[in-house]
Amino acid sequence: MKSTTFAPYSTEEDRDPVEVLGDHFAQDLGHNTPMTDKAWAHSLYLKVTTLEDIEDFMKVSGEYKNGRWARIPQTPSSAATLRQPFCKLVNSMLGNLAPGAGASRVAVNSRANRFEGQPIEGMQHRCSPDIVVKASGSSFSLPKGLSLGFSNAATCFDTKLDEEVEECSRHLSYHAAYAKYMFAHQPNRMFVRSLVITENRARLFHFDRSGAQYTPLFNIHDEPATFIRLILGLCSADERTLGFDDTVQWSVAANGSKGEGTVRTIGPGGAIVTYLMVMEESPFTRNNLRGRGTTCWAVKDAKGNRFIIKDYWISEGQDAEFKLLEEAKGLLGVCQMVSYEENRIQTKDFRGNVEKLEKSTFHNRTSTRIVMKAYGPSIENFSSVMQVLAALRDAIAAHRLLLSKNIVHRDISPNNISLGKDGAEEGIRGILIDLDAATKCGVFGPQDRADHKIGTRLFQSFTVLNTSFLKPHDVSAHDYLDDLEAFFWVFSYLLIAYKADDTRAPESFLHNYLKSWDGEPAQASPEKFVFLYQSMIGAKVIQIMDEGWRCACADLFIKLRKYMREIADRKDELLCELRGTEENGAFPNHFSSILEDPDKHYDHILGLFDEALKKATEAVEPESASQPTSPTKAAPTSTLTHTPVERVSLTPLPQPTLPSVSNQSTPVKPTSSTSSFAAPPTPTRRPKRRCQEAELEDSCIEVKRKCPPSRRPLRTVVEPSLYVLNSLYQYCLKWI
Repeated sequence: MKSTTFAPYSTEEDRDPVEVLGDHFAQDLGHNTPMTDKAWAHSLYLKVTTLEDIEDFMKVSGEYKNGRWARIPQTPSSAATLRQPFCKLVNSMLGNLAPGAGASRVAVNSRANRFEGQPIEGMQHRCSPDIVVKASGSSFSLPKGLSLGFSNAATCFDTKLDEEVEECSRHLSYHAAYAKYMFAHQPNRMFVRSLVITENRARLFHFDRSGAQYTPLFNIHDEPATFIRLILGLCSADERTLGFDDTVQWSVAANGSKGEGTVRTIGPGGAIVTYLMVMEESPFTRNNLRGRGTTCWAVKDAKGNRFIIKDYWISEGQDAEFKLLEEAKGLLGVCQMVSYEENRIQTKDFRGNVEKLEKSTFHNRTSTRIVMKAYGPSIENFSSVMQVLAALRDAIAAHRLLLSKNIVHRDISPNNISLGKDGAEEGIRGILIDLDAATKCGVFGPQDRADHKIGTRLFQSFTVLNTSFLKPHDVSAHDYLDDLEAFFWVFSYLLIAYKADDTRAPESFLHNYLKSWDGEPAQASPEKFVFLYQSMIGAKVIQIMDEGWRCACADLFIKLRKYMREIADRKDELLCELRGTEENGAFPNHFSSILEDPDKHYDHILGLFDEALKKATEAVEPESASQPTSPTKAAPTSTLTHTPVERVSLTPLPQPTLPSVSNQSTPVKPTSSTSSFAAPPTPTRRPKRRCQEAELEDSCIEVKRKCPPSRRPLRTVVEPSLYVLNSLYQYCLKWI
């Protein structure tokens, strides 16, 4: 079946900046977008009206004469001259064939009206369709200060001339941009459809979390019934028909803004529960078109108890998060599930016969909803050094408990580490959340291989990044040491990106590492290699980090960095020894010899954090004694004491069957080896930051994509220090 391949555009001087985003949408949608058969367009929206009503409209309305739509010019001078005639034709159809929709759906020439097309995170270009069907109702809201925008658009149309419409990749990039904006501004949207129309023909575009597809061009004059049904369906007053999840509802205020919101789902015991949205907290959404499409709603029940409802789309063959959360019940420091609703709807339900599509162009996804207990904001909302250290320490301890259930998280990032509630005790000062990329470990098969397309790129381990360059037989499973290294990258990110009081750190050459870590593996891997191995980097990080970090975190950074370097060295040695081997046709886990004693690794790392917490506590106590009314703060110091690192032996041991972490069926409180640190002060709660972190593909056949995790973009800063590293950088590229 035919498909469209994206190609990058050669110039940025065309009419609309969207035209230069071919590469962007190739990463978002995949390089090949399939075209459906002719039957699909004819099969849509058959129940929106009857054939008798369509025939009556064509006879009586005067819109259809002599085998063509009378309003549409036969030889238009430009595509712009088609906009107003099509607006009038669409509104005539709505008024005569869908009176209910006619009051709340109006086709508007957006080029002749002020249209809200501001850039969203992940897209730095404005875009505006030619025609927008302005909508009102539960799922729509007026854009701020304007009457027309993506937040109150039911669908979009673009007008083109016949000779322009054949270039499908260009129009696909336009409509992909519109869909991306509509998903961002309409968080309960499940799919988006739009049209490109000419004086004679039309083509339908469809977007959901499995990607996109489009129909062949069809003649709107020769097939008027199909054209009418598509218009009525795309402008339907029924929000479910439009592609909305109608279990999410809002009341609408007189000024067009959204009022009180509710989410209806299955609660504990299988009963239907309606939760009230916390309107002060905007839903957390992903701006990627294809992928999990995660949306998180802050809600409360009738008693005022707060919860998070998470909607996302799981791909076939992936471990269901709710099953893993069932196993994680009672584990200290791991998010706790209240209820779940599986198999709500599938992306194949939105499409025609998916069996006719090539397997490489469509992967079915299923909507899943999970209700979880609410915790604090992400770790990036910290208020003190102690709070960061305590949250990281307890999240690592929680990761250890997950491993006791043979679960590996695989997506350690700041957004997946929540701060504990006010006055939280040790063990729940940091909560590990979001298991939708997690998997069971144990028996190793091809589907369990580490994959650079799974997780958040900026925080992936050196070994996971290098899977991009290895043959399948040389790739081992994503293991708990990869996640422990990811905690190190999270820690390094916080030290570089922030001051100790949670304000943004001044930009330095180290910020270039954060940008490069978020790049493609060919860029991120050598840059992380330099950061781990270049001797001057450790001293440079300590020199540039905010003074408030140094007392408690300087030694911790040096020791963690050295430990991660030792693990990377040992993994590299084992990979070289065992590369290309097979055992009885199965894929071997090359690193099993250093994985059999996880307690050794966790004890060492947790001990380092306990030591750092002790230093942070001792630094705060004198200040608290002299200024009892002042906010708790880590005391700056100008001296650095580097204690020797205890080198942990990583000698190969006999191959294990499963990790040796002890199972715990009841809540377990991690023990502290060096301190009885009291819970740090918790900051005033702020809205959750919409961190645009990399929602990379959860299937190894899908196309990777990336997006920086920070809420504030990092600018490129070049200092002379970078040139010192250039030769080593070039060596690393060759080495990889």
